[in-house]
Order: sequence, then C-alpha cells, then structure tokens
Amino acid sequence: MCLSEAVPTMCQESKKVSNEGNTMKSSKKLEKARPEHPEEIRPNLMRRKPPIFFRFNIQVDMVALTFFFCGLATRFYKLAQPKNIVFDELHFGKYVGMYMKNIFFFDLHPPLGKLLISLAASLADFNGKFKFDKIGSPYDDSVPIFALRFIPALCGSLMIPSAYYLLLELGCRQWTAALGAFLILFDNAFLTQSRFILMEPMLLLTTILGLLFLLKYRNMRHSLGIIWWITLACSMVFLTFSSCIKYIGFSALSLGVVIVWRDFWGILPDKRLSNKQLLFRGLLLGGTMLLIPLSIYIAVFHVHLSLLYKAGPHDSIMTSAFQASLEGGLASITKGQPLEVAHGSQVTLRHTHGKACWLHSHAEVYPIRYTDKRGSSHQQQVTCYTFKDLNNWWIIRRPNKSNLVVTSPPDAIKHGDIVHLIHGITGRALNSHDVSAPISPHNQSAATLTTTCQCLLRIFGK
Repeated sequence: MCLSEAVPTMCQESKKVSNEGNTMKSSKKLEKARPEHPEEIRPNLMRRKPPIFFRFNIQVDMVALTFFFCGLATRFYKLAQPKNIVFDELHFGKYVGMYMKNIFFFDLHPPLGKLLISLAASLADFNGKFKFDKIGSPYDDSVPIFALRFIPALCGSLMIPSAYYLLLELGCRQWTAALGAFLILFDNAFLTQSRFILMEPMLLLTTILGLLFLLKYRNMRHSLGIIWWITLACSMVFLTFSSCIKYIGFSALSLGVVIVWRDFWGILPDKRLSNKQLLFRGLLLGGTMLLIPLSIYIAVFHVHLSLLYKAGPHDSIMTSAFQASLEGGLASITKGQPLEVAHGSQVTLRHTHGKACWLHSHAEVYPIRYTDKRGSSHQQQVTCYTFKDLNNWWIIRRPNKSNLVVTSPPDAIKHGDIVHLIHGITGRALNSHDVSAPISPHNQSAATLTTTCQCLLRIFGK
C-alpha cells in the first residue's frame, strides 16, 4: 500500500517539474522574440493603414428610381408640343414676360412658382417681348417653350417617387405604395398638368414633400436631437413653399402645425420629461414653425418686388407711396417734390364721401349742347375718376405767382390759403362758372380754362 501510494506521488511531482521546465523555455523564447528597444516597433506601426474616419453608404431604391425615370419619359416626351398657348399659359406666360422686363404686376397668388419658371426662362435668354394675348395663339421662335414648361414637368416627375415614399411612411406595404405611384404616373390629369406652364405640379410636389418629412418627424418625435429638428425644419420649409406658390397651400401648412402641436400636447403627461425639457421643446417647436414660414414668405416677396421695379398696368391699384417707388410712374412726377404741400406741388384730390374717386381732367371738351339741348361751356371736361391715372394730378399755384416751380425753401400751403389748381398734363386751370352741369342741371359745371383761372380754391385743413 505504501509503495503504490508513493509511486503516483513521484509521478505527479515529475510532471510538475517537466511543466515548469517547458514554461521557462517558452518564456525565454518570447523574450528573445521581443526587441530590446521600443523604437524597433515604430516602423511596423507606420506600415499599418490609417483608420477610416468617413464612410458613405449609398442605397438605391430601384422601385422609386424606376418611377422617376418613367415620370421623366412621360412628362418630357415632346414637351414643346403643342406650340400654342394652352389654357392658363396665357396668364402665367404673361407674368413671366413682365419678370423679364421688370414691369410690376399684381396676381392673385404668391410669386414663388412664377419666379421659378422665370428663372428657367431667363437661363434660356427669353426677352419677354412675346405677347400672350389669346388662348390658342402660336408661339413664335423667340419663346423657349421647353424652358418655360421645364419646371412643371420636372416637378411632375419628382412627385411620383415622392408619393411612393409618402405611402411607405404611412405604413403601406411596398406593393401598395408602388400601386399608388403607378396610378399617379399614368393619371391623365397629373400628366396634362405637368406638361404646361401651370402652378399645380409645383404645389403638389412641395405639399407631398412637406407631409413626408412631417411623418418622418412624427416617427421620431420622442427623441430630441439635431436630426429630429432638421426633419421638422424641412417639413416647414416645403409646406411654406406650397403656400408661396398658391394660397391654397396654407391648408397643408395649417395641417402640419396642428399635427405638431397635437403631438406636443400628447407628451405633456410624460413624467420622464422635466418641466425644463418640455419648455425647451415647446419653444423650439414654436420658433421653428413661426420663423421659418415667416422668413421664407418675406424673402419670396422681397425677391419678387426687387425684380419688378418699373411701373406697369397693375400699379394703379397700389397706394400712391408705392407707385412713387416705381420707375416711370409716379416717380417721374413726384421726383424732387417736397414732403409737405407747397407752391408748385403736384397733388391728387380724392372724393371722401361714398365711393372713392379722384378729381380728373383730360383733353376732351364738353359738347356745345348736351343731349337735352341745354347749352354747355364747351370747355375741357372735369370729372371724378375712380381709378388712379396720370390725368388725376394737379399742380398747386398761388394766385400772385405765374411760375409753377417749387422754391427753396418751399412755400408751404397752410390752413385758409387761397390757391389755383393747374391740370398737370394739359396745363389748364380749374374753373367753375354759371353754366349748368351735364348730369345735374341744378349744379354748376366744372371745367378747365387756358386763361387765368377764375376759380379760387380755399384750403381748409391742418
């Protein structure tokens, strides 16, 4: 028993000694493999490739890309046909021509869509001289038809994949979203609108993109970060673009604002958010939804008014101060005029009771006899004109002065002063005498004379 117990013990001790010997040998080999100096490691490290700090992953949705190219094919195929004015191209083409000539005009809708089409026309060297006078009239060679219809066609093509992504964001399956995009691709109404100078393709594209980013924002509404804010800002930008193309776009913008505030109202009971976090989120949402639409809207009209600095046929509906800021209109009349009414000032006189109208005269004279056989003064007619016109301007002159020049310093007209009114265009003086008026025989007629004025006007006012 003792011998048998001693033999295994000796075997175990011999194994331990052998294992320790092997460990000593391996450690010596490792020490020999290591360099004596750490500088020897540096050349090996220099041979290593530097780490990659930026990496781009490109994923292409072939379904959306196919829809986009199909949209380009259907919208741009023979885009310059027909070579005639179609429907509302009459109006929008006329506005583009006014942009090219910098002539002020007034339209029912905001100017962003017309500005985009005008940009394409300007790049195509359109001079704006073509008159869009009648639907069906042929375009001449000076009109770049393809360039004028380019922006609506491009927006109509981009609308198809945008609608596809919108349906995916709504939770539809890919085949369902593809079916929706397919229906838009081959819909005759969308196809027709996208091939002419119309605002609807731009309006629909910006509305779809705005709603798409709004849905993306809703899916990440519980996270507060830079991507969250950029998504909300993009939504407000595109929805504001739709409002700047047509005022009907304000309905989509209002929908976006209501959805954002409704989501914010839903997170108010969340106890995981502190009061400071809720206040910061609310201020950020309010500032984004107020400042972005307001700044874009003002910027669009600033560009619009900066381009249209010449007087045109529509400036008569604007205020006199605005008309005076346009070249070739009231600016030529009021140039050098004092701010206060003085001798030599050019003024307009407006009727203050009932419908607004301005004291007006022109080169036509009263007939020798009225239709009821009454005699007239046969002098230059004086009427009340309901529209702003150059013939509404009169020059104030003191009775003791013969010239109409504004003196320096100006001879200001004050309360109770007596003045003459000289018609600015014809140079005749306002007159009234004992001759019955053509409309109301019980009143005296008003006319203008080439001789010294017989009618003195007393100024009553502050």
